[in-house]
Amino acid sequence: MTVAVMVSVGLLWWITTEDDRQLDRHIRQALEGYEQAFAEEGAGATPTPPRRDGYGPVLGTPSVTKVTVHQDGQTLTAEFIGAQTTGPCGADYTARAVESAHAALIVVEEDTRKRGSSWDCPDVGYRRQVIVRLGRPLGERVVLEAMRGMPAPVDFMR
Repeated sequence: MTVAVMVSVGLLWWITTEDDRQLDRHIRQALEGYEQAFAEEGAGATPTPPRRDGYGPVLGTPSVTKVTVHQDGQTLTAEFIGAQTTGPCGADYTARAVESAHAALIVVEEDTRKRGSSWDCPDVGYRRQVIVRLGRPLGERVVLEAMRGMPAPVDFMR
């Protein structure tokens, strides 16, 4: 009986964390793709988008449409299209940066615990922003968005 319970718990953990593992693989592929393109082409490299397993968007990862770098060089404001901020279809978002020698990839994730089902709540048309702090100043590195692994438009605060 105990072994069956342990196997069931392990299987449940494996199923519920699959989206996280897929996202981590996608992020790793995106950064590796940019580093490879940078090695071949230098600054301004255009990476090949990461290979996708499955269909649809990377789960829980809205595409960043613009990034503003604050004066300190480490704080970034990422803009994206997501769910509304309040009401039964409201959503909260967090962001994190995954950094490499030549890039900072911005991952925006939705906290899905707050929302209703995706059938009831379309994620269209709401301009949203999140703030993320880099481990070191951006400098000459490029900012990549996680959905396609491509460079995002960047503005600098003056």
